[in-house]
Amino acid sequence: MTAFRIAGFSGLVPRLAKQLLAPNQAQVATNCRLTSGDLRPMNAPSLVFSLIIDGDIVSMFRMEKDGNEKWLVWDKDVDVARSPVAGDSSRRFYYTGDGEPRTSDFDLAGAAPAASPTASGCYVLGVFPPLAPPIVTPAAGTGELVTRSYVYTFVTQWGEESRPSPASLATSSKADSAWMLSAMDSVPPNSGTVSAAVGNMPVAGQATVTLDNVFGLRAGEEILFASVAGMPDLNDRFKLINVDPVAKKIVVALSTSQTYTAGGADGTWARSAPHHADGMNKRIYRTLTTPSGTEYHYVVTLPGAAAIYSDIAPDSAVARGEVLPSATWEMPPANMKGIVILANGITAGFVGNEVLFSEPFKPYAWPPGYRQTYDQDIVAIGLSGTTLVGMTTGNPFTITGVEPVTMGGGMEKLGVAWPCMAKRGVASFAFGVGYPAPQGMVIIGANSDIVTKDLFTQKEWADLNPDTFFAVSADNRYYCGYSVDDSMLMFVIDKAENASFIKVNQKITAIWADPATGKLYVAGDRKIYQWEGDMGTKLSYEWKSREFITASPVNYGAAKVDADFDMSEAELASAQNAHNTAIAANQALAGFDAMDDGLADSALGEYEIGGDAMQAIPPLSIDSLQFQLWANGVLKFTKQIDSSRAFRLPGGYKADNVEMVLSGNVKVTGLVLAETMDGLRQA
Repeated sequence: MTAFRIAGFSGLVPRLAKQLLAPNQAQVATNCRLTSGDLRPMNAPSLVFSLIIDGDIVSMFRMEKDGNEKWLVWDKDVDVARSPVAGDSSRRFYYTGDGEPRTSDFDLAGAAPAASPTASGCYVLGVFPPLAPPIVTPAAGTGELVTRSYVYTFVTQWGEESRPSPASLATSSKADSAWMLSAMDSVPPNSGTVSAAVGNMPVAGQATVTLDNVFGLRAGEEILFASVAGMPDLNDRFKLINVDPVAKKIVVALSTSQTYTAGGADGTWARSAPHHADGMNKRIYRTLTTPSGTEYHYVVTLPGAAAIYSDIAPDSAVARGEVLPSATWEMPPANMKGIVILANGITAGFVGNEVLFSEPFKPYAWPPGYRQTYDQDIVAIGLSGTTLVGMTTGNPFTITGVEPVTMGGGMEKLGVAWPCMAKRGVASFAFGVGYPAPQGMVIIGANSDIVTKDLFTQKEWADLNPDTFFAVSADNRYYCGYSVDDSMLMFVIDKAENASFIKVNQKITAIWADPATGKLYVAGDRKIYQWEGDMGTKLSYEWKSREFITASPVNYGAAKVDADFDMSEAELASAQNAHNTAIAANQALAGFDAMDDGLADSALGEYEIGGDAMQAIPPLSIDSLQFQLWANGVLKFTKQIDSSRAFRLPGGYKADNVEMVLSGNVKVTGLVLAETMDGLRQA
């Protein structure tokens, strides 16, 4: 007697024909949790924040301080790294992708919740160095004749120090002279005035703008023009193409034939990411000959605006001063991307085909000597422990080390062409770094491999549009959003368990895993949700079995679904809370006439016809379960299941292939199909 039993439910294997799947594998597995072998529904996501931005949320980041939380969101691809500095109570963070590399902290970033930090909520990452060497003029003295050279640096309130200025001319005088330093740069400005501008000259599609001061500006950084009355096309945000420090001119991409000459006080510019100039100081260093050789030693700290100083410190006092630490420190390039921080406190990023490293625990200091160059363009970088993985347009590479000056002796190029198809599709796991390649999902680690080769052929993988992936890892699973027919959907790959691949019918635009809490968050409809955060509300799943084939046609007359309809106390409490919260929110909207349910109001175009801003009321029970039987590709039977009792199936047909579908929100532990009721007991 023919019978089939399904237990240990598993996920999809798209590369296999439906009749070749294992008995517990699926043709369809949507919104399922299969990690324990049971068929369970996913919890619904719970709303965390509703944010107002101009576009979809593409990147997000959660901060926490003193029990308070704050969310930052961007409508572009932004990478964020938390500070590696011990004892940093300000919750500092660093980010790339929103203009030049930037830094901020919990208080600076703005009110909670907030959009991306604006000019008042961030600083440019790094400290711009002074460019003018000090002029040294010693007064007459009576002591020993010595020769000295001086440099100075800028230092922020956060203790971040710049590369030193060019050295003064070596100057000889008496040791006890008063050594006068002058002509030192003041701190770089963050704003100023526009004195002239002309479009399409000398290059079409570019505008040349004359500023009052270009000190501290670099190509690739962003500035905002305003109140340029004679050239309105210029009143916008622009990335600098070129900076001419001699002529005080900058070049931006702007197609216009307009010409502007300033009249009065109109025409201003301001940095998008200002220098950390408030409270900025200068440190003065001078040469001193010691047993280690000639070194620059610390002399004194001055206000940032100070242009002169008279040095009368004896060598014995200067010898106790710190040796200049920042001789090779640079700001990170304005076009650096992909910022990450290794376990040893080294910050990394990339530009083109170069990987850049900072000084350990100094994310603002990037010596050029620490850069490593690859022979292919880099698409993304990721971390696994102390190993940095580089994903490229061809062969991936790894770098492992503890000192940025060597970083393991250089890059190790893998001998396989696995190009990265999506920077946002990279995710770091405990066992390696995963990303989408044309061949499938690649893991670079101790055993680098295409981990989806048993799940997908290259064609089925391509059908997921891997160039649209955005993903993270959580619980060593790959949670991924992707785009199909202009819709953003989601899937989960579990490398370690049989529940290998499932789809999720939630439309999302971003996904982020909080490394501090392990919680997973998704964004959709300009809102942020905690993934599976509402345990009292379940997503409706669908699970379709393989095609079971018999040698000769039979009539299946009985079936049994082993299901659990009980709710835990926590689920009951969560369901009641979600139910009450939705009702209260809807009542509040109705009370303020803010339902957005009219065709002529401000919400037109944001909701479907007949839709509104009201929330759906979550049910108070978890009791939905439907069984379907398909034979020879035709639906033969549908039943709503409310218990684990066996039930009869219709007669009047015979089939040599059958498929079963379960849908609902109830946990199922097994499914049996047989020709008779007695056959169920024997299966």
